[in-house]
Amino acid sequence: MLKEDVYFGNWQEEEMEYYPKRRVNNKISWKIHHLMGSFYSNKMKRTIEYESIGECLFYYALELMEQVDSYYVQPLEIEIPFIKKDGDISRWVHVPDALVFGEGIKPTIVQIKEAPSESEKHQIINQACDRYASNKGWNYQVIYPKKLPKTVLYNINYLNGSLKKQKRFEEWIPEIIYRLKVLGESTVYELSQTFSTKVNPLMIMPVIYHLIASGKFHIDITKKIDENSVIKIKNFNEQLLPYLNLEGDLFENK
Repeated sequence: MLKEDVYFGNWQEEEMEYYPKRRVNNKISWKIHHLMGSFYSNKMKRTIEYESIGECLFYYALELMEQVDSYYVQPLEIEIPFIKKDGDISRWVHVPDALVFGEGIKPTIVQIKEAPSESEKHQIINQACDRYASNKGWNYQVIYPKKLPKTVLYNINYLNGSLKKQKRFEEWIPEIIYRLKVLGESTVYELSQTFSTKVNPLMIMPVIYHLIASGKFHIDITKKIDENSVIKIKNFNEQLLPYLNLEGDLFENK
């Protein structure tokens, strides 16, 4: 099925079960979506909404990870049973933040938090989500994006602005890649300067940053990205794996 033939804009028919569910945040806002912001996802080809800075940072990181094929926001409704004061059993619905699919990555339900919580409600949600995921052969993780090093956060934000491929980039991408292969490694500035006899190097720099963001070039993500950053032919976004690929101290051990 083509993108233009889908429901709700560009949603594939097989994706519809993961269409965003509305949260019930309080009694007054019954099924009112609490939107903080949104951005256009080059990976998903649609607008992604988020309700916190932590969510935004996590989705930005997913955009940069070549291993991630797709991700869905507020994708599921998980029923959680509880016993009322009168002894009757009732249920309430929890909507986790995201569901991530990728190459070599087991489908993972993700809960995005500002900070760890030991509350009883948090533990009940964890148990219910973990049980739901296990029944499907998936993983469940709680993540704290704000625990990322400040430099890594800066680089994630910076590179997301370079993800979109401009039409004029196509003319230069093959030659830029070829020249870096010949050089072995170079700074962003030095590589752009090798084009000075053909075009203004300032026209080349955005293409180089796009190649970094799209995973074609490698940089040290722990150092702030600028024109002096050293680049080489290697997938940089594999450096995000210790932070975002289901391991490391960003995730809560349940």
